[in-house]
Amino acid sequence: MISHLSKTLVMSAVLAISSISFTQTASAEYQLLDRIIAIVEDDVVLASDVRNKIIEIKNRITSTGGQMPSDDVLFEQILERSILENLQLQRASQMGMRISDQQLNEAMSNIAARNNLSLADFKTSVEQQGESYLKIREKVRKDLLINEVQRRSVIRNISISESEVDNFLQSEQGQLLLSPEFNIDHILLPLPTSPGEQTKTLAKEKASQIQQLAFKNGGFAAIENEIAAHNAERSPLGWRRAENMPSLFKGVIDTMAAGDVSAPILSDSGYHVIYINEKRGGVEGKTTETNVRHILIAPNEIRTIDEAKILASEVKARLNEGEDFVQLARKYSDDPGSALSGGDLGWTEPGVLVPIFEETMNNAEIGVSSPIFQSQFGWHILEVSERREKDLSQERAAQRARMAIAETKYDDELNNWLQELRDNAFVDIK
Repeated sequence: MISHLSKTLVMSAVLAISSISFTQTASAEYQLLDRIIAIVEDDVVLASDVRNKIIEIKNRITSTGGQMPSDDVLFEQILERSILENLQLQRASQMGMRISDQQLNEAMSNIAARNNLSLADFKTSVEQQGESYLKIREKVRKDLLINEVQRRSVIRNISISESEVDNFLQSEQGQLLLSPEFNIDHILLPLPTSPGEQTKTLAKEKASQIQQLAFKNGGFAAIENEIAAHNAERSPLGWRRAENMPSLFKGVIDTMAAGDVSAPILSDSGYHVIYINEKRGGVEGKTTETNVRHILIAPNEIRTIDEAKILASEVKARLNEGEDFVQLARKYSDDPGSALSGGDLGWTEPGVLVPIFEETMNNAEIGVSSPIFQSQFGWHILEVSERREKDLSQERAAQRARMAIAETKYDDELNNWLQELRDNAFVDIK
């Protein structure tokens, strides 16, 4: 920390920086640029860097009307920040981290978009304000490196126990995070006070007609004229979580997905019909897992791809004649990971296997060997033995809980890591 520097040296450095102006001679500015203010491990902090940051912060405080700190406080804070930035950039270099031109261009484009500008217009705007686009680009590159080295270094120090996950899922915060949101459109076909059965029956028929029209036309927005003709009133509810919607709809919403239209729902005020425009969040979900085995005939030093195809065709013919898949896989398959187990790949989820293999697997009949097909590995024959639906709700809930817990721990762990980085570094303030 700055306490390693005597008060005299601090104040003399402050005076040296604050006394420099853009009207001074080139030689004075050149001397400032050459002055080292701190040695940080294998690099240095220049007085010019600190000076420029002080000017930048003072201009920002002045433009916002904030309280200007004293020069010595400002100097201490900026010098310490510069030391930490330097240490983090050195750590990024030691870890072999690089920011590619594509990553940097995407970041610059995002900055431009947030200012409602194209990248070209953003560059022009920066230069028209007398600033250097290249300097901004370099600053963004450094910021990206620092963010990445922080993320990699901090995340590995965050541990989350199963009990923490369970407690979070049972908490009010956890329930709120994991509950889905619905974008709800709504119409009401009103009933008079104390309606007769005939009136209620007629109103329900009209509400059912609106329901069918909404289903065919993709919602209420496309049938506003028909809604008005039925003397119904459209009043969208917008985005709602289950706990924030009328109790009348809660039981109905639970079973609906995006694009669904409810049956007419009776209340004291009339018949309601709701339409789900969109659904987001939540942890519900299923996937189909497939138990599959295969035989791979691959080309090699003594077998061409055409010869591999001929052999695969011969193996397929033997399967068609009733020979055992497991025995043929053990004898002929070139997949070292599955050949000894009879070609068994076990239960697989979507997206794990190469596309052509997955496509063939999904179209295969259970218990019937597929035609031969080619991938980048060679020629395959596969056989699906079983399919099952897997509920992903618990896995997704636990994953989101871990992410939420990690976010709450991140700032503390980051501060600890930065303090450790600073304490263990060689820093010599001149």
